[in-house]
Amino acid sequence: MKRRFAWFVMVLMLGLWTVPAGAQGDSAQAAVKGVIEKQLSAFASGDKTAAYSYAAPIIQQRFSNPDVFMEMVASGYTALIAPQLVDFKDYEMRGGRVEQAVMIIARDGSAWMAHYSLQQLQDGVWRISGCWLEKLPGGSV
Repeated sequence: MKRRFAWFVMVLMLGLWTVPAGAQGDSAQAAVKGVIEKQLSAFASGDKTAAYSYAAPIIQQRFSNPDVFMEMVASGYTALIAPQLVDFKDYEMRGGRVEQAVMIIARDGSAWMAHYSLQQLQDGVWRISGCWLEKLPGGSV
């Protein structure tokens, strides 16, 4: 009985802990999710120009055109190209930046957590300023 109560309290606390972050930036969170989904869709369809357009200016400066950008994605971020599953997880707003975790099941069945950073530009739009992939334990589905 004590374990059930402790479990209930823990679940309740975790639920309360996440409410303020969601309530604080619902519109920003929806916009961020939309940008990531659009870029993933562009990757899946092979639309280099669209995929590149969702990258922040700092990324576009580093990878001078859509072809160079897609070469980088194809060589180091293959899990993001046409994944089987995309599941949005933790979201955290820090000033004009956002951190968004996204669980990815790649085409080959491997499991990854994609850690996205996004920045809000002066015109209010969100763009992806970075992403790093973490292979999840157990690795395959």
